[in-house]
Amino acid sequence: MGGLLALLSAVGFTSHTVFTRKGLMGKNAGNIWEIRFVTSLMSLVVFLIGAYIASLYGIDITQEFRDLSFLAILLLVLQGGLGDFLGGLFLITAVAQIGASHASALRGGSNPLFATILAIIILGERPGVLGVLFVMMIVIGIVVVGLREHAGTVSLLEKSKISGGVFALLGGFSLSLSHIARGSAINLGATPNTGYVIGLITALVIFAVVSIVKTRNFNPFLHIDRKSAYYYAIASIGHIIGGYALFTAFTLIPVWQASAIRNVQPLMAILFTWLFLKEAEKVNLRLFVGALLVTLGVVFLNVYV
Repeated sequence: MGGLLALLSAVGFTSHTVFTRKGLMGKNAGNIWEIRFVTSLMSLVVFLIGAYIASLYGIDITQEFRDLSFLAILLLVLQGGLGDFLGGLFLITAVAQIGASHASALRGGSNPLFATILAIIILGERPGVLGVLFVMMIVIGIVVVGLREHAGTVSLLEKSKISGGVFALLGGFSLSLSHIARGSAINLGATPNTGYVIGLITALVIFAVVSIVKTRNFNPFLHIDRKSAYYYAIASIGHIIGGYALFTAFTLIPVWQASAIRNVQPLMAILFTWLFLKEAEKVNLRLFVGALLVTLGVVFLNVYV
């Protein structure tokens, strides 16, 4: 069951990436900070609506928050800053520069490597020889994807001095650190509900503070056009599915394994790109081979380890 939930998280995060990219194609799509704030806020609002509906049927999640220890809260705030804030910011930047499929493959391949190393060092988990070999297969896949420039993508935002590929790898590293914080919080009694909500709120607070400092006001989101906002809303639903399913998977299987399974995302990103982003990105053989290596590594990891 943990493996299936980790796989579901890959579907959710793929939808989040691809539909964010779709929204970026609007005339007034917003900048990186605005996009990440809007999608995070929408995700939180949709989750709270779902929690309210659940409460009408007698499912009350408030007790989960009251039972949290101070250390667990600190760890969840840390995972929100590392994952929802930094990891999300790096990913959106990479998607804008090199496209959803390439960014997903690069971040998806680096995340299992970082997660495995950190889980061994910090959590004391032991993936075994097969686990290490299959994680390395995933890493080889990202090398194949990143061998050359990302021809066929459309640059939607101004390029920075740091390449989109580097941002994707940084996103994978930040996400891995956040997974370790989540795993530690779970060991202290955190739940998927508390982890998801506290992580999002942490990211929203940071984005709000940065926005106020940068612009001296808090109305930079009013100019985002309706079509882009529509796609960001779909992306936020994908983010909820991905984040909630992954957090639940962490309660059922080791962190390093759930992280690796979740990174079947590169192959899903190719399919979603072909379905929704034909006008913006091209899927070539090198991208497919790299994503396939990542996916095979994930499948073998789940089946044989």
